[in-house]
Amino acid sequence: MQITRTLPITAEEFFDQIEQSILADIKGATGKDISRAKLNGFKYKKRARGGGKGGTPMDVKVKHYRYPELYEVRFTYATGVNTLRYRVIEAGDGSLTIEYAEELEARGGSDKGVMGTINRKLYDARIRRRAVKTLKAIEEMAVRDRKARENNPKLAELEDGPEADAEGEEQAE
Repeated sequence: MQITRTLPITAEEFFDQIEQSILADIKGATGKDISRAKLNGFKYKKRARGGGKGGTPMDVKVKHYRYPELYEVRFTYATGVNTLRYRVIEAGDGSLTIEYAEELEARGGSDKGVMGTINRKLYDARIRRRAVKTLKAIEEMAVRDRKARENNPKLAELEDGPEADAEGEEQAE
C-alpha cells in the first residue's frame, strides 16, 4: 500500500517529528537514549500495544535512516513482518511530497485463499486510514512547533544547542 501527499512543511520539520517518535519508542523499549547518528541499522525488542497481556512481542529494525530524506523500519512478529517507509522529496518552497509505503508479509498461510484476500483488503483500508491520520498529525505538530519557535527564538536555541548532542552521546554509551 502506498500513499503520496504534499504537506506544507519542510523535510526537516517532518523528520524532526518522526525522529522524536522513534527516539521515544527506543527509550521506552530499551531505557537508552541514542543519537540520530546511531539510528540507521538500530535493532531492539519491544512489546506492541494490544495482543493480550503485556502486548505482542516484536523485533524492530531501523533498516534505513537518512535525515531528512528516508526512514524505513521493519517490525517482525510471530505472525509476520510489517515494513514502513517514509520517503521525502523537498519541493523547495517550504513544502514537501511524502511517499509513504507499508507492506505486510503474513506467515503461516494466513494470507491465502478467499479469507486471506478479504483480510488483506480490510488491512489495506485500515492502514490507509491510519497513515492519512498519522501524516495529518505530523503536519499539525510540525506547524505547531514552527509557530512556537517563531514566537520564542530561545526555544530553537535550546533544541539545537551543542549540549543536546553531547548529552545524548554520553547517555547512549
